[in-house]
Amino acid sequence: MGAARKLARSRLAVSALITAAVFAAVAAARSMGSLEDLELGAYDWLLRSRPPVELDDNPVVLIRLREDEIQQYGHPLCDARLAVAIAKLRDLGAAAIGVDIYRDRPISNCGGRLGDRGLPETDTDLAEVTRRDDRTVVVVKPLEDPPIGPPEFLEGTDQIGVPDLSADANGIVHRGLLYYSSPQGVNYFSLSLQLALRYLRSQQIYLANDPDRPELIRIGETTVPMFRPDDGGYHDADAGGYQYLLDFALGHDAFPSYTLEDLYASAIPEGAVRGRIALLGTDSPSVKDFFSTPYSAAHPEQPMMLGMELHAHAASQLIRFAHAEAKPITSWSQRAEYAWILAWCVLGGAFGYWRRSGWLTAAAGIAGIGALVGACFTAMGASLWIPLVPPLLGGCGAAAATTAYRAVRERIERGQVTGLFSKFLRPEVAKAIWEQRDQFIGPDDRPRARRIVLTSLMSDLQGYTTASESMDPEALMNWINDYMVVMANLVGDYGGVVDDYAGDGIKANFGFPIPSATEAAIGRDAHNAVLCALAMGAAMDRLNADWRARGLPTGRVRVGIFTGPAVAGILGGRKSMKYTTVGDTVNTAARLESFAKDDFSSQAEPSDWRILIGESTMQYLDGAFRCEDLGRHALKGKHEATRIYRILGTS
Repeated sequence: MGAARKLARSRLAVSALITAAVFAAVAAARSMGSLEDLELGAYDWLLRSRPPVELDDNPVVLIRLREDEIQQYGHPLCDARLAVAIAKLRDLGAAAIGVDIYRDRPISNCGGRLGDRGLPETDTDLAEVTRRDDRTVVVVKPLEDPPIGPPEFLEGTDQIGVPDLSADANGIVHRGLLYYSSPQGVNYFSLSLQLALRYLRSQQIYLANDPDRPELIRIGETTVPMFRPDDGGYHDADAGGYQYLLDFALGHDAFPSYTLEDLYASAIPEGAVRGRIALLGTDSPSVKDFFSTPYSAAHPEQPMMLGMELHAHAASQLIRFAHAEAKPITSWSQRAEYAWILAWCVLGGAFGYWRRSGWLTAAAGIAGIGALVGACFTAMGASLWIPLVPPLLGGCGAAAATTAYRAVRERIERGQVTGLFSKFLRPEVAKAIWEQRDQFIGPDDRPRARRIVLTSLMSDLQGYTTASESMDPEALMNWINDYMVVMANLVGDYGGVVDDYAGDGIKANFGFPIPSATEAAIGRDAHNAVLCALAMGAAMDRLNADWRARGLPTGRVRVGIFTGPAVAGILGGRKSMKYTTVGDTVNTAARLESFAKDDFSSQAEPSDWRILIGESTMQYLDGAFRCEDLGRHALKGKHEATRIYRILGTS
């Protein structure tokens, strides 16, 4: 229990525990998938923030089947019209032709003769045109229920490709596919991979296994890492098949496109298709082949991307892999990611623990968030996905929690510190005490006992006892308060602190509670104490004049001053504790005040005040005051005689 209490009193330990709790909460939320949508949103923003890649020669061109063409030619396109389109793309020199239109059954009815629609009546045999060479790849879904297979004449060939459009739970496509395997062990390559390989084979670039990790696939010199269920911000994602993260590096609306009518009318410019991948697909609201991508949020006027555009992005990315023009997007291991999150939680906790002024706090907070975002942005530029949302939540949460803890703790400590001292503390002294509170409050939340050098001033009002016997209580309290208020204010005016009141007596300290650390400062305390005592004497003269005029009793003030070491610390229990000074210096000042207490005479003339100081105070005054040496005298409670001086005024 003692160790637990000690730990609870340590601000650093509690702040560390708060930081650990925030990290645990963020880590738990992430491990349960609660942050996945936020993390994918941040990932999308980072992808969009990168400048798009500018290609000298875009490898993909799109052939769009628009709504008006669907109305004209029907949907799906009949075999003959599809054959004509494929033949024309072959004649234009396409390196690969992707057909993003399902054709699992023949469609022979074209609604009349092709010549009637201005189309050639040659190259209308889809089977013959498609099998003339292997440049054409048709999309299939063999694992659907029911399956969507290839045309009968492409069964058993490698001219089929599965769609590589795996949307996440939020409906956004982030991942591409190289292949997946059927339960029977048959591998189905994606449409984009089939097209990319046909584009690359003229450059003698092929698919291979990584020599060091044979389970991974290499295209050219680039090994494509296999997507894992918990990569990046994902939680238990479907990682079936061989998936990878799409980079969408070419941006939105990245590929040149033409309509099917342009193709039929031979209106596509010479060279626009030659040596490129040509993708034929639908661009029509009636055929819902649209997907959300990381760029959707940035293009509200056209948020969706066509399925064939996604195939184009995937094929283009694979080609850039092969040419070593792009790096696959990777992520850290789970252990490294959680270490990264913990590091930002610690930074946030430290920020909350050590924060100071408001503008510095704001500047440091903004700089910290900027550093995190900058690090994530820089990493994404290098194709590394590192967490942004969890460290942001953890860092801000730890900073907020430790700041709140510190504010509560400081409010308690401020009450403890300021409650220890007199209400007569000057604002600047109270502020200094608070700023140096660690010197006053120990690890057990109790004020520290300290040895300091101060000048102690003791004063007493002679005549109080007689007045108390002759005055009614209310008049007596008003009379004594007239005196106390004036004297206490003078102590504060000269840099002292009223330590205590005892009936008609005042105990004041100079060089307390903020101790003086140099001889010059100690001398200044002694000088101020004597000036304060002289001001008390002058005030006593004025008070007596006023009291006489009002028919009230008069009084005389005795002051004793001594400079030396004392102990500052706590007296009393928690409910009645007081921060005060004790020691021989304080006792000597009290003995000087009461020495020959009825003697108010001097070598000059009698007065209503008397100031006696010790030799230790006298040595700091440097002749600044007129004084009378009263010689050495034995004071009560002291073994050795004390040299006493009476202050008469300033020099």
